[in-house]
Amino acid sequence: MVSTAVTLVQEQRLSFIAPPRSGWGVCSLPWRIMLVKTTLLHLLAATSLSIVTTSCGVDGSLQGNGNIAPIAAARSSLSVDPFDSRVFNWLFYVNNYADLLAAGIRSEPAARSHWTRYGIAEGRQASPTFHTRQYLELYADLRAAFGSDYRAALDHYLTYGISERRQGFRSGGAYGRYTVENDIISVSSSDRTAGAIDSIVWNGRELVNSFDHGRQVQLALSINGWGECYNPTEAGGGFDESKGSSTSQLLGVRATGINLATTIQPAFWMLPGVRHPFPSPDCTVARNTAARSNYRFSKDVQVGVAGIRHAIQFLSSVYVPDDVRSLTIEAPTGYLAGDFTSFYTVNLDTGVLSSVSPTPPGEQQKPLVVASPDGSAAMGAWSPELPQVGNSGGYGKFAFPSSDATEATNKWNIVFRHGPLAADTIVSHRAFLVVGSLENVRVAMKQLYDLWRSGGLP
Repeated sequence: MVSTAVTLVQEQRLSFIAPPRSGWGVCSLPWRIMLVKTTLLHLLAATSLSIVTTSCGVDGSLQGNGNIAPIAAARSSLSVDPFDSRVFNWLFYVNNYADLLAAGIRSEPAARSHWTRYGIAEGRQASPTFHTRQYLELYADLRAAFGSDYRAALDHYLTYGISERRQGFRSGGAYGRYTVENDIISVSSSDRTAGAIDSIVWNGRELVNSFDHGRQVQLALSINGWGECYNPTEAGGGFDESKGSSTSQLLGVRATGINLATTIQPAFWMLPGVRHPFPSPDCTVARNTAARSNYRFSKDVQVGVAGIRHAIQFLSSVYVPDDVRSLTIEAPTGYLAGDFTSFYTVNLDTGVLSSVSPTPPGEQQKPLVVASPDGSAAMGAWSPELPQVGNSGGYGKFAFPSSDATEATNKWNIVFRHGPLAADTIVSHRAFLVVGSLENVRVAMKQLYDLWRSGGLP
């Protein structure tokens, strides 16, 4: 397994698990690695009536068709649909801002109201692939025309920017968010979740629940059978609740093109000395003596695999700092939006889906798909490393209904189990997520499996 570590920079260059990768740059924060592309200024051809919008894109290529676009006209009013899925998704919006959740904005109507009354004018981000602030920062001609008029920027993007192939966000990360994409799927992580994936959008639909720091698509461990009493968790601790920051520490991040890589030092789920609300013989009181563990989690995520556009590869590595008797790894687990309530197993030899109930919760050996009831959106999970010898499970299914749309969630996980491990061991795994309609997911999972069986999966 190729290591997925991200190089760290402190007072000197250090590497964890793997040597540094070429093409990585350093931003203003000394501990964070980001590839930040230099933005080229637009060539402006201004007259008293219009501005020509032919421009240099962020990748150095010419963008736009050279047609004259009435940029100044966008200042007058918002003439587009502010809820267009290319600029607004209500669940992403509330997931992205802890202050909205704290203010009780926990429904689509409330999110829409805040977005139009305050969010647009404040320059907030309601889509992983568009942000008015970043849009203006990328293009000098738009800054000259609009200044910090975020309504005008949104209007221009929907009216002209998309057709002119303008970029709606900074590649490499900005404002604490790191987004990568292919032509149909975006995958995004944030500082709030210490780099854990808190957004996957397909066809304008947000699939991931990120209400607190125990959701997301993320890595998590259970050690020595102690469950949540010794439970390093990528996105943060349970005590982080719905806050805008995480006790887990994001040590390195690289987001460019279709690839997202992170390395983090995970928090424990429970604070030292806290009693578990549902104690068991092996988990009564938190066994950790600090809020943050000495483990290291690294992941390398790729959107699109071997020409299969609906597939996402998830490579993970876990550094184990101490001798352990056993290690159970969710690599990864995924918490989906509350409207993904239909569960299926898939027979990868035949490509046939079978409906299953989320109750009773727990694991079984067949890959899983979780979908909306009408099949319009779904996510599948599969690893070529499962089933493991001696592991009677591997794929878990769980449902957590709630009348609160931001809290309701349904979960799958890919679970690996290991026996005794020595200190300084590195454990690596490979998994795939598949996103699209239920039929897209069924077909793409079968394609991945067939490629793997034939040796054609890189």
